[in-house]
Amino acid sequence: MEMTCDDGCQIGIAIVEDEKDLVDIYKRVFARHKIYVCFVAYNGFDAIKKFIECTPRPHVVLMDHRLPGMSGIEVTREILKIDPAAKIVFLSADYDVKNEALRAGAAAFLKKPVSIRDILKAINDAITGK
Repeated sequence: MEMTCDDGCQIGIAIVEDEKDLVDIYKRVFARHKIYVCFVAYNGFDAIKKFIECTPRPHVVLMDHRLPGMSGIEVTREILKIDPAAKIVFLSADYDVKNEALRAGAAAFLKKPVSIRDILKAINDAITGK
């Protein structure tokens, strides 16, 4: 399944996750689905810096909650200040932060562990506005 935009462009995502093994899994899965990884950030400060520098911007940012330096919720707020149209899919084992993540502007919240199918669906739904 190749994911493309309405105009045929390849979908680009950013991964903000401090677990390197999980990042490697995501990268392999996304490569199989022809989803381009615009950047990977292992902490919140790096995520904000790379988001600012990234051209073109990712269609979706996959955001972990527990990150070194600042929380995923803080990073979500900062990214949305930079680009209010950014789409952020929040992934966390901390289900109790779901409402806060959604209030901060996340397009979706997925509780870890989460299936690849659910991640791909959330990416698609964020892009299509579902």
